[in-house]
Amino acid sequence: MKRTVVVAVALGLGLSPLTPTHAHHVGVFTPKDDDITKNFKDIKFASQAGRFDVALKLFEEGVVHETMERFEKALPPRLEDHLRAALKTQDLPGVESRLALFLAFMTRERVRTAVGRLREPRLQSEQRREQARKLLDAAWRYYNLADFVISRQDPKASVTLRLAFEDAQSFLGGTMVDPMWATGRSAPGTTTPPGVSPKGVRPDDEKAAAALNLMEGTLDEVLRRG
Repeated sequence: MKRTVVVAVALGLGLSPLTPTHAHHVGVFTPKDDDITKNFKDIKFASQAGRFDVALKLFEEGVVHETMERFEKALPPRLEDHLRAALKTQDLPGVESRLALFLAFMTRERVRTAVGRLREPRLQSEQRREQARKLLDAAWRYYNLADFVISRQDPKASVTLRLAFEDAQSFLGGTMVDPMWATGRSAPGTTTPPGVSPKGVRPDDEKAAAALNLMEGTLDEVLRRG
């Protein structure tokens, strides 16, 4: 079944896009999909619609499966097998849980890379922060969809991650707000001084790295408990 058909089925059943339920402002913006999040949503929508046969086919033939196989040794043990089993037994909570773990892993990998870029001595300070910001935006693309399970299973981890995302972005600085964080813009008619983020926070690589490290450690724990 084509992707458009699956999405249409999901929308026809009143299923909304997967977005966090928290009011915290980092959840207001829904990031643009990439191939992984598109495949994730198709699997999710088909499962929610009770079409587990379609969901299984979308998984087996999609980029989520391909990526799981590529990172098999780094993912929680037998994550791919457990997801496939949940699809075959029509276990929706099991499908959601395994998909969320996969996205938590993708989030952690980008956060980990962002820490490395922030420590890269061959780059200028603003280059380091710019690259880290882009990686953080990419990390949010995945965590934005994983939080629907993590917040239910571990509210403390969810809150820690969401606040750390915002702290890291603020301390990475810049006078322009990335689209991911547009709700942090200054009020109309106000201006932001040079070198200060729109939230009024001056760039601080050490504090940004501390927030990123907190995120990485929290995601490590989420994946360990997986």
